[in-house]
Amino acid sequence: MGDILDAIIQVESSGNPLATSAMDARGLMQITEPALKDYNTYHTDTYTMDDMYDEAKNKAVGGWYYNKQIPKYLKHFKIKDTTENRLWSYNAGIGNVVKGIKPQETIDYIDRVNARMGE
Repeated sequence: MGDILDAIIQVESSGNPLATSAMDARGLMQITEPALKDYNTYHTDTYTMDDMYDEAKNKAVGGWYYNKQIPKYLKHFKIKDTTENRLWSYNAGIGNVVKGIKPQETIDYIDRVNARMGE
């Protein structure tokens, strides 16, 4: 089984640190501006969106968001902290998880990450 963050990186950007989505998500883990603002609120080492092309900074933000912030949101909304719910939140946003909205794109995303993990 692989590392979940490595699997996310492969699905999000195919490992391209310069990847940019149509929604302006950037870098390896396709960090969005709201996720970055969240990170900057809780850290003294604040970053810009352009910093998200730096592999180490991108992984720091993405890893924190996946492993710290999403579990905090899930707990707040009394939603079970599972890999599927974390991936759902990472891909579709916690608001969609709270509403029970799982777009087909997110279902496919979870399947692709799990396939990378060997599950």
